Amino acid sequence: MGACAGGGVSLRAAPRAHGLGFRVGAVAGRASRQGERRDQPSRCADFVPSSPPPVSVVAPLAPGVAPLASGVQEITLVKAGDVTIQPDSILKVSVREDSALDGSYQVNEISAIQLGYVGPVFLHNMTEGQAALKIKEVLESRFFNQATVTVQILRASYDKIALQGRVSSPGIIKIGSGDRISLNDALLRVGNVTAPIKNARIRIVRGGLLRAVASNEPGEIYSLIDAKGNPEVPDVDLWNNDIAFVYASSGNNNSPVAIAEKADKDILVLGEVKRQGMYRFADGSPATLMHLIFNMGGFPAYANTKAIKIIRRDDQGLEHEIIADASLILEDGSPERDIPLEHGDRVIVPPRKISIFN
Repeated sequence: MGACAGGGVSLRAAPRAHGLGFRVGAVAGRASRQGERRDQPSRCADFVPSSPPPVSVVAPLAPGVAPLASGVQEITLVKAGDVTIQPDSILKVSVREDSALDGSYQVNEISAIQLGYVGPVFLHNMTEGQAALKIKEVLESRFFNQATVTVQILRASYDKIALQGRVSSPGIIKIGSGDRISLNDALLRVGNVTAPIKNARIRIVRGGLLRAVASNEPGEIYSLIDAKGNPEVPDVDLWNNDIAFVYASSGNNNSPVAIAEKADKDILVLGEVKRQGMYRFADGSPATLMHLIFNMGGFPAYANTKAIKIIRRDDQGLEHEIIADASLILEDGSPERDIPLEHGDRVIVPPRKISIFN
């Protein structure tokens, strides 16, 4: 590609009569629409690569739309193992029509980049080609008649899988971008399986981190013992966003409905309390804010019980804050007011404000 190569994928709109499809490579010429941000001389000659690389995904051509012209390639789906854009990725973006937008951008926690005067552009789980297409669409909808965009992933962020249930340290495991991890290695990363091996089962939900209802999906179920009754981890790989639930089955019933996916819950308590630190609820015991208060022996005099913070991290690694009024819970002991706690929650009790004028 000569001086126009530079890595990444470069996209330019095909003739509008074709409706869909994109030309790969750089195209000479000037921006011609009246009101363009600026005229920009071409940086290299027209060409169409003989075997263009696959890029991102768009809808198939509608009935009656002309087929793609020679040198224009249909867009392909993202495949397992493709490197995609995730939070903390570093991207190199080039826009031929305005070099002011050229530069390196870090993807934030919600998978967006702040693209200069354009503002935030969301690129979650996109390949280089899909990201270039997305930025191109944004630019052409707001600023340019046409935009030639190149996106290159300079630094890929980590992919992740989750191990939950009857293991020593349930949680998120980071793996290399586009990589995979064996179930055996994943179990080693989270410590021992705490369920009895004879009844232990593992349920794998593919892509479960992307769905809020993954814990209720059937998934793939595996035993941790072989045909002779010896402990054995099945030869299974986990990919980005997979969840593996470790549980103890009820007899020979592997149905997710019959599964009790319980485990010890560790709650970290900080702030204006008698004893800061980790409080553990044993497997199967009720873990709620009221029970935690009882375990702590109540509150000291200067604790603000009306604004207790519960910090909870979701499967995507994002933290959410719950504000609880423990005084109401303790007032009538109503279960309806109580708040269930989850493993890994942080409970922060603020001090009560004291006015010197009262």
